[in-house]
Amino acid sequence: MADIMTMLKKAIMPMGKTMYIYGGGWNESDTGGGREALSFGLSPAWAPFANTRSADYSFRDYDYKKDISVIHLGLDCSGYVGWVLYNTMRDGRDYVFKSSEAVKRLSKMGLGRRIPREEVKHRRAGDIMSSACSCCSHVYICIGECSDGSLVLIHSSPSGVQLSYTPSPEGECSSAAADTVKKYMYGYYPKWMERFPSIYRDTKYLTHYEQLSNTFMTDKYGLRDKDPDKILKMIFNG
Repeated sequence: MADIMTMLKKAIMPMGKTMYIYGGGWNESDTGGGREALSFGLSPAWAPFANTRSADYSFRDYDYKKDISVIHLGLDCSGYVGWVLYNTMRDGRDYVFKSSEAVKRLSKMGLGRRIPREEVKHRRAGDIMSSACSCCSHVYICIGECSDGSLVLIHSSPSGVQLSYTPSPEGECSSAAADTVKKYMYGYYPKWMERFPSIYRDTKYLTHYEQLSNTFMTDKYGLRDKDPDKILKMIFNG
């Protein structure tokens, strides 16, 4: 049975070396996971593309509706989550769904308990959050909540796969999550941060998403009861 530690270690593999590409991870007919999201390991195309992008990178310059080949250069939010789950579960199933449907579809597959947006209380390591509104259209993976209620998360979001942080529920931007994410992103991915320093995400990430509670993996390291800083220390330092 897969473990949450394995999931989060897989989740950081593309970090700092994979750009956000709308449609990335999907197949060319746009019906489900493509070859990258249904393969083990990192695509050899991702890092070379990411390494040559400058600070003015915009995913809008890479429109798969004009050039379908661009979907092979990176991952979008649902392609990324699908890739993580495929590489973690290793059962051959396709986990790529539209962001607005991700929690619902994954829950129906037996991957955890679906919690409606208005009932979400806490977000723990390995939980998956998908937007339950038309203004967000996103899906992300939780690292965990800090003592002040701010959240550390990992996702593929413009400009690419990275850690991000939220303010506290009260809107305090100098949150504990901010300190933790800056510590790891600047410490481990300084070249990425020179080009793409936007790692803040607003309180919508705390209020506009429904939750897939990760009850489908073991947690032999007790990550769901740990502070995000301790979780990331374990992930990065073994």
